[in-house]
Parts: sequence; C-alpha cells; structure tokens
Amino acid sequence: MYKIAIVDDEQESVARLKGHLSRFFEENSGMYRVSVFTDGAELLKDYKPFYDIIFLDIQMDQVNGVRTAKKIRETDERTVIIFVTRMIKYAALGYDIGVNNFIVKPVEYHVFAVKMRKALAQVEFFSDKFIYIQQKSGSVALREDEILYIETLKHYVYYHTKNGEFKVLGTLKQVKESLSAHKFKECSRCYIVNLRHVTAVNQREVTVGGKQLLISRNRKREFLESVAAFWGEYES
Repeated sequence: MYKIAIVDDEQESVARLKGHLSRFFEENSGMYRVSVFTDGAELLKDYKPFYDIIFLDIQMDQVNGVRTAKKIRETDERTVIIFVTRMIKYAALGYDIGVNNFIVKPVEYHVFAVKMRKALAQVEFFSDKFIYIQQKSGSVALREDEILYIETLKHYVYYHTKNGEFKVLGTLKQVKESLSAHKFKECSRCYIVNLRHVTAVNQREVTVGGKQLLISRNRKREFLESVAAFWGEYES
C-alpha cells in the first residue's frame, strides 16, 4: 500500500487531488492511503520518514512548501516530493532542495497521471531492502540504500555504510547474490559500489562516500555503462 500525503490549505485543490488519486489507482489496480494536512507546520510536527509521496503546496500561511521541503530533507532523503503551485516560477526553487517534480494548479488528470507514474517508479526504485549480516553481538540489518560500497580483503567482506563499517567472513560472489542487481555494480574484483552514492566517475576512479576507488581495466566499460544507465533512469 502506498502512503501519500497532501499538504494544501485550499479545499478545492485537495478535493481535486484526492479525486485524481482515486481514479489513478482504480485504473492501475493499486492500493493507497492518503493523509491531508492544511499547512507545512502540521506535517512537520513530530515528522518521521513515513510517506512514499508528498504533494506539497508552495504557498501556505504558516510554513510554506519550500521551508517544509527543506525541513523534510534534513531527515528524509527518499520520500518523493511534488510541488503543487499556481506559479511556475516558484516550482524551480524545488530542484535545489531535493523536490522531485511539480504540478501547476488547477491540476489536470492527464498531467497528474504522468507525474504519478514517474513518482511510483522512483518509490519502487528506492524501496527498502535489508541485508542481514552476523556480528558477535547478533544479526544486524543493513538497509541497502545506506550501504556506500562493499570491499573484500583476505576472506573478509567489509560493508562501508553511512553508519560505520561492518566486517564479516565471506566473498563478493556471495554478497552479490543478496543485493539488488540494478543498484550495485562491481568496479573491480575488490569492490562493489552502490550506484546511488556515486558522486563522480572517470576512466580510472569512482568516487563514492568521499572515497576514490580504482576501476579495473577489464570491468571499466561495463561499470561506466551501468553508472550512466542508473543516472539516466533516476533522472528521466
């Protein structure tokens, strides 16, 4: 079930979006739950990463959409945020703060449907998957999206994550079988890289998590093609 929030102080706009959601999921055989907030302040109160998609009005009385989106992105990188506005010039503000798209009011259904399909593709693309590894203290669940890269050295596998390093006995071949193939790619026989966290790449090195990793000659073409395909799919 998709969890969707509408943050808008105009009742007519809320009703229109709710109607579009109903029609869209009837046509596409999906299940969803929608929550409505009349202001950004209401959404942000005790905010936790919960919603898959947030439709966010830019112009609201207490906390506007831009401020709301900035606050959300401090703790939530993954929720798809779509600005809803009457002023196209304001929509461009969203790209610097991680807003995924925008729709101009009054929202027409065919435009809405296009944005929804793209939003749902992004939700599915970055959906949670956990890798379970055994540590002395017990089993640890690592979320795929938190893994920066994976390294092998002398019969051990090192998971380099946003929350530190985890070491286990194993091989990269075993690790590959547990990962989502479209998110991770080998750049050498020693490293598997989470393509989402690649910030720079050239013919010799890839930068991920602030670390420069060498790209082996025999994997260079396939790896660079994978990076290009991943960036293209995410930004399309």
